[in-house]
Amino acid sequence: MVVPVALLLAACGGSSSPPKAAGPDPGAAAATTTATGSARFTLLVGAIVDGSPVQSSETGTISFSGRRAHIYKLIPGSSMGQELIVDGPFTYTNANVEAALKDKSVKPWTKLDTRRLTPKQVKSHPDELAHVSVMVRLLDGVENVRMFDSMDVAGQQVTEFRGDVQPARVVAKAPAAQRSSLAQALRNDYPARPFLASFWLDDAGRVRRVLVNYHTAGGTSISLDGRFSEFGIAVDTTPPPARSTADITP
Repeated sequence: MVVPVALLLAACGGSSSPPKAAGPDPGAAAATTTATGSARFTLLVGAIVDGSPVQSSETGTISFSGRRAHIYKLIPGSSMGQELIVDGPFTYTNANVEAALKDKSVKPWTKLDTRRLTPKQVKSHPDELAHVSVMVRLLDGVENVRMFDSMDVAGQQVTEFRGDVQPARVVAKAPAAQRSSLAQALRNDYPARPFLASFWLDDAGRVRRVLVNYHTAGGTSISLDGRFSEFGIAVDTTPPPARSTADITP
């Protein structure tokens, strides 16, 4: 147990209480999680726009050690889900699948070599891998951490922590090769100022859930709820058939 527990110890006519049991270490959680190599994830992104709730969801598998991911997205306003495969610099997506159903000459998949994008084009093509993995990296920038209750979720003991995330610290502590993409993901998804986040860590010190709620400068309510499981899972980046793929690299 990671919450304080009263224990009676019989010893020579007296008793004493042991020190509080230590919980998982939030300061090491990002490194502990990424050291597993990969994970399955679910990410729910919600917003309140003009009083109406809007939500998108993403599921799939991601690698923490390389640019590999397989992602399925449900986007508001779209009648079909979107599938993305990230394999190194290449991003494949079935963005044209609806058009392909109406016109057999249209290839349902696209291929993009992100190395060929200009800085301006990079901003219009968000890094889907960094968008998910940055949630784990948030713990590298957390300060004023407070520990709350532990609980059993699906047979797994988890402990809740809350703290203030310093975006600049998140980027500074990331591997050099990932700093640019993580910085862009932070700018796209989170406030530029420090923000409050809740984290749930398992007894192995791995990140199981991250929850961030905030309001934009315009007053829109934003919620990001990410969950991680099946650490070390294989990430399938098999590309779609070449005959079904259109290269859209500039």
